[in-house]
Amino acid sequence: MNLALIAGTLAAALPFAALAAGDITAADYIAAEPLLEGNAGELIKNASIRPKWLPDGSGFWYQRSGDSGPEFVRVTLPEGDKRPAFDHVALNQALAAALGEGVGLSELQSPSPDATLKLLSATHEGKAVSCDLSASPSCTVQAMDLPPGGRLLSPDGRVAALTRDHNLYLLDLETGKERALTSDGEAYYAYGKFPDAGLLAVQIKKHGLTFPPFGAQFSPDGRYLLVPRVDERQVSVTPFVEWVPTDGSLRPIVHEVRTQLTGDSKDKSPIQELHVWDLQTGKHVELEVPAGYATGGFFSHISGWSLDRGQAYLIARTLGSRNQALLRAELSSGEVEILIEEASDTKLKANSVEYNVPNIRVLGDGAEVIWFSERSGWGHLYLYDAQTGDLRNAITGGDWLVQDIHLVDEAAREIYFTGGGREPARDPYYRHLYRASLDGGEPVLLTGINADHDFPAQKSPSFTVLFGLPDAPALINTEQDVFIDTWSTVSEPPVTVLRSLKDGALIAELETANVDALLAVGWKPPVRRAVKAADGKTDIYTVYWAPQKVLPDGKHPVIDAVYGGPQVSVAPRNFVDVVRSRVASNQAALARLGFAVVTTDGRGTPLRSKAFDDAGYPEFTQLGIDDHIAAIEQLASAHDEMDLERVGVFGHSWGGTFSAQAILSRPEFYDVAVSSAGVYDYAALYPGFEPFTGVPEYADGSIYRGSAAEKPMNWAPLDITALADRLEGKLMIAYGDMDENVPQNQAFRLVDALIKANKPYDLLYLPNRTHGLSGDKYFLQRRFDYFVEHLLGIEPPDVDPFDVGNGASF
Repeated sequence: MNLALIAGTLAAALPFAALAAGDITAADYIAAEPLLEGNAGELIKNASIRPKWLPDGSGFWYQRSGDSGPEFVRVTLPEGDKRPAFDHVALNQALAAALGEGVGLSELQSPSPDATLKLLSATHEGKAVSCDLSASPSCTVQAMDLPPGGRLLSPDGRVAALTRDHNLYLLDLETGKERALTSDGEAYYAYGKFPDAGLLAVQIKKHGLTFPPFGAQFSPDGRYLLVPRVDERQVSVTPFVEWVPTDGSLRPIVHEVRTQLTGDSKDKSPIQELHVWDLQTGKHVELEVPAGYATGGFFSHISGWSLDRGQAYLIARTLGSRNQALLRAELSSGEVEILIEEASDTKLKANSVEYNVPNIRVLGDGAEVIWFSERSGWGHLYLYDAQTGDLRNAITGGDWLVQDIHLVDEAAREIYFTGGGREPARDPYYRHLYRASLDGGEPVLLTGINADHDFPAQKSPSFTVLFGLPDAPALINTEQDVFIDTWSTVSEPPVTVLRSLKDGALIAELETANVDALLAVGWKPPVRRAVKAADGKTDIYTVYWAPQKVLPDGKHPVIDAVYGGPQVSVAPRNFVDVVRSRVASNQAALARLGFAVVTTDGRGTPLRSKAFDDAGYPEFTQLGIDDHIAAIEQLASAHDEMDLERVGVFGHSWGGTFSAQAILSRPEFYDVAVSSAGVYDYAALYPGFEPFTGVPEYADGSIYRGSAAEKPMNWAPLDITALADRLEGKLMIAYGDMDENVPQNQAFRLVDALIKANKPYDLLYLPNRTHGLSGDKYFLQRRFDYFVEHLLGIEPPDVDPFDVGNGASF
């Protein structure tokens, strides 16, 4: 694959063209609209594939975007030969005969062949479509038979767990018979209830959403069922006022949500229980989790099972994640013991990225366990005896990072994982796929090209529920000794190939992303580079979007597009990250309006060493701000068009926190800020931030408030409201009244502080918006207007609100 050729072709297609200088016009806004992530992302075709492996081992099929609509491709192994999976022309004719003239694959929703490529199912206008894919295709249409919601299926699909009236039931799907597993459930002390602390309570109540028993898991053989029960009866109520009811009524509606506040006493805090049923014997036990430890959170409760031994393995943490342990539960008695335990002065993690599934795997039906640890200063994998808890050996090691486990081949005693920073002179954030022996030794690099290799990680169950993310595709096939490799950089479009698992050798080229439509709307790639952090020593990575509208004096205001949260990295590392970014977004569109835009991952964020991750702990935001300033100043020394006399900053959620703190703590650098859904006073928020902010310490030395107004002494540096009197520039605060992730009291507390400091501010209230307001088209336009008005000094044009497609929603 010729990297230079691709890069050169892209550069040639995207010359820097001086657009008409002068005012920002409606035409500029219209030109920026297709560059918004929710729009630009739709202009890339075949950026990756999701293989469906054929059960007979002969190969796989995948769906691609063709010139005339979706196409299905069959790949034959071991050669990697490609051909149409079936006769698409004949199938379109059959669809037209069944659904009407002109209706083909392009008009179907979720078309999907079965595993054998003999049958295709889909939906069309609310009806189920089934097509025979034989030599003479035929299609039938019938009413959709939607399966009932709110059920958790057993692994064999024969029974399902469900909740009703606060209790837990088991339904035999063959006979239709149902039996109650509990009878003592009650309101706010229910089995499998989605807890109010899950950040969806208002939406569940408003829209009647149903979920399978929350946090419930069947054992792989279906014998055991684990279900959490949370006691919220004693938790205080937080009101969410729906001032403009969506049902059309006139009187505001108050939604009451049971929300714990940091510092609440034990008798005001929710209590979680873990219950296990042996469905074979009918026995029910409650697991006795060790004092001080809690399970669940963003990772699942059960990390592995030993079916023969009747054991389950759970990850648990103490407050602030200072201690992390692997627990082993005896399912017959409910007894739980600590098998592996680690402690830290800062925080411990089970994966290099908090939202990804933990890098912990139980092997050999409870004989061994793979454990993730940063004990060496870098995140690596270790093999333990799962019965004694003894360390057997390190699986990986060195000054580089394991990112995600993707597959464990127990028979071959090999593990496949992505890692970063191991290859010399390469971007440490780039993912590469490796194979390693469970018994130790040097890993084998399977992806040699110097680029980011996109192996999507499986997200934790709670994160998936909140954000509706699809499952990660199975890209590795150990039976056929092949894997799918998609690689790209911020300027090189994705290329997908088939490689050998033995040595990474190329077998066949599958797809090269088609970005013609993206280039046609004026998209231009940014530049990713390393600069020095504020300490002058540490490498940090930043991405720069040069302005695409030339201003009269050739000097362009700078916008720092931020997130800055300590749990994710956001500076794009590949092509799709740039185009479809959901965090610190809109960079390309703002560049089209004449701004120089920067996104940086400063210290205090993940995917590097533990020291890098822990830098500034627990006041990571201020350190990040100083690193962002250092990055912008270094970029400006190489880009004369950047005007450091006019600098703006914006961000959402933790980015809202960052942007507000930036303009308040560094008023000599930042002139304009837009802060949406930010946390401004952690003391007035629900708990859960302690791994990043530190465990709260009140005046009496406890973790509980002594009075209603008391704040943790050690959290004083985190209180952004205390900086309100330092505001010198322009600040717009935006919030949604139905945002449970960052409740509106956070915006009000900052507003109150600004009023007391006699500082002018702008406030954008968005009714009936949740935490996803960052993708709201009205808000996006007001944010653009704010920078045009206050950084460029130009009256914003009068245009219709942006059409933002799927938009940014983090």
